[in-house]
Amino acid sequence: MKQQIEFLIDKYGLTHVKQELINTIFPCIKVVPKQQEKVTIGSSKMGGVPDVPNSFEYPIYKGKPLNFIAQFNLSDVQNIDMNHNLPKTGMLYFFCIENYFEEDVNQNDAGCVLYYDVSKEELRRADEIPEKFNQCEISFELTYKLPELFIDDEADSDRFLQLLEELIPDHYDNHQIFGEPFSVQEEVLQETGDYMGIDPRNMTLLFQIDSDYKNCNMMWGDLGMLYFCIGNEDLKNQRFENTCCILQTC
Repeated sequence: MKQQIEFLIDKYGLTHVKQELINTIFPCIKVVPKQQEKVTIGSSKMGGVPDVPNSFEYPIYKGKPLNFIAQFNLSDVQNIDMNHNLPKTGMLYFFCIENYFEEDVNQNDAGCVLYYDVSKEELRRADEIPEKFNQCEISFELTYKLPELFIDDEADSDRFLQLLEELIPDHYDNHQIFGEPFSVQEEVLQETGDYMGIDPRNMTLLFQIDSDYKNCNMMWGDLGMLYFCIGNEDLKNQRFENTCCILQTC
């Protein structure tokens, strides 16, 4: 992927700022969904209903269950050659509120991340919960990306945007763990950091979920994105209850 980025820099006539762009390349984990009618209990997936231990307490807001977004079997993430502070084992669950813009809700209540250090054998499928999104088995891939950059020169800026469009085609698959968020409106880590009272440089993108009607039938506003962000110290100490959830839309 790094070689592809270097090739695209040359292709779009940005060789004169090549080193500056290369210096901004960052690693992240790409989340790849594939719609499946049957997914083994305890597998990493998006949509469907969660696989939970008997001790699981389903998150509720104003008497209604939150929508299940995804679950990560963290042993799957350990196969990715990338330094991170996620636990090595267990299940990480992501949920969000039904109507983000229609509820008077703060970012802590808008979404929920729960961690249970359990094995597959301790899980059951929570079929009593209504399914909101299509069930997709997911895989994880190490990849490299360029962040959104402000470039003064208008011609260079246009060429850079063309580069990004080729690097990340509009296939509604920009699901990502770690790295720089793809902000639809204001900078995501700035917004979540301000809300949490944490320096944005000490915030981590835990999970970015793209609008993906082709696979998961997920749509965030008008082709927007859903983000779960957490302070670095909270991530290190597995305080996932301190995750901040925001939605940005076009």
